[in-house]
Amino acid sequence: MRFSRIFAINSLMLMGCGLLMLVPALVDAIAQHRWINPFSSGALITLIAGLIVFGLSSKEQIPLRPKEMFLTTTLMWLLFTTFSAIPFYLPPHNLTLVDAFFESMSGLTGTGATILTNLEEETAGTLLWRSMMQWLGGVGIIVVALIVLPTLQIGGMQLFATESSALSERINPTMRQSIRDILVYFVLLSILCAFCLWLAGMTPFDAINHAMTTLSTGGFSTHDAGIMYFQKPGIIWILTVFMILGGLPLVLGPHLFYKRWDMIRNNVQIATFIKILCLIILLLIPVVGFDKLQHIIFQTVSVLTTTGFVSTTYGTWGAFATTLFLFITAFGACTGSTSGGIKMFRFAIIGRILSTKMKRLIKPYAVFVPRYGQQIIDADIASGVLFFLSLFLITFMVATLSLAALGLDYLTAFSGVLSCLANVGPALGNIIGPDHTYADLPDTAKWILSFVMLAGRLEFTSIVVLFLPFLWRKNT
Repeated sequence: MRFSRIFAINSLMLMGCGLLMLVPALVDAIAQHRWINPFSSGALITLIAGLIVFGLSSKEQIPLRPKEMFLTTTLMWLLFTTFSAIPFYLPPHNLTLVDAFFESMSGLTGTGATILTNLEEETAGTLLWRSMMQWLGGVGIIVVALIVLPTLQIGGMQLFATESSALSERINPTMRQSIRDILVYFVLLSILCAFCLWLAGMTPFDAINHAMTTLSTGGFSTHDAGIMYFQKPGIIWILTVFMILGGLPLVLGPHLFYKRWDMIRNNVQIATFIKILCLIILLLIPVVGFDKLQHIIFQTVSVLTTTGFVSTTYGTWGAFATTLFLFITAFGACTGSTSGGIKMFRFAIIGRILSTKMKRLIKPYAVFVPRYGQQIIDADIASGVLFFLSLFLITFMVATLSLAALGLDYLTAFSGVLSCLANVGPALGNIIGPDHTYADLPDTAKWILSFVMLAGRLEFTSIVVLFLPFLWRKNT
């Protein structure tokens, strides 16, 4: 394990984090006429730490081995979370260490579970930094999904690696250029979303913040009431559209520039995502009522894309609607998007494997080959999906039992872990329900949920393998 090279990469990330922290520092300095604020102090601390680590690290340009990718990816998210939490830890916020870390982890993983209350009294820099963390986390997970996860063959990601390489070959000669196109597309979507929200009635500041948290499917808001603060139907529809765009695989975004419509029309997981979305809406309409169609569509999209926005108290819609939302919390949108959860990519693979299995039961001597699009789903891909689902279930069970052991009721423990594991945010119950925060949870529960958020965001394997002694042997 070449730690010096790993630290060199993370030192650059720290310096980038420090520079980005200067943006909310400048906003607060202009608004409050104070150049010394928690963000300027946090930026200084982060930049110094990054420079020190960079000075002590190797500058040799050596490609990382797979096991080093595991450690680099996990360490990058942990360091970014830790240093992003510094402004919350400093005055005037004075959050405890666990609360500051939880808020930062929730932001960067796009979960949207918050500790803070009285958001209207927070400084503009604080609100902007929360939104920036979610937006940066969304960008970061795109890069991880495109480069790191396919090479590690996590949960059937070999097929996604093939899709990504095909994308780079047909759009640009290198993956680096493809990622640049995707980032440009993501930025343009964010600008368009902010502009539409401003036209619909939001203030420029609210529009910018909600555009970042919508495209990143994060769910942070600038008001305690969240989206319920805005009582204009136009805003609800705009957020619905851009949540869907945030839930679509952004590797396909640049194809809009090059007018490659077949790459979008023939995408299996997009079709799966749309079908499941429509099915859930059709199931809810007879139960909730056609008069609430806008809120039904909005909440379904919000939960399915793991954004976590709340436009109404859907807990009053009855047991069926509440239970259905609890189940689809784990679904997630498309692989390669900013959403969390299991992802439609894996559901599509599972569906085709099950279909092939049923055909073989009916005609045992016939030959049926499961395919994802035009590609064969081989045993390695199937075992990869099973491996991912096993880790998802094991993590969910252990974390839920851990929260229950702390004295939390079963609904809080069950829904809280599932919500954080799928990076959704709002859960169920009287403690962490849609209209509550996570502030009243025990500190130990917050540490557990922070780990769960990171594990879910990094697809589990990147963290789990770090506990295997085999990884740390010199000859591996």
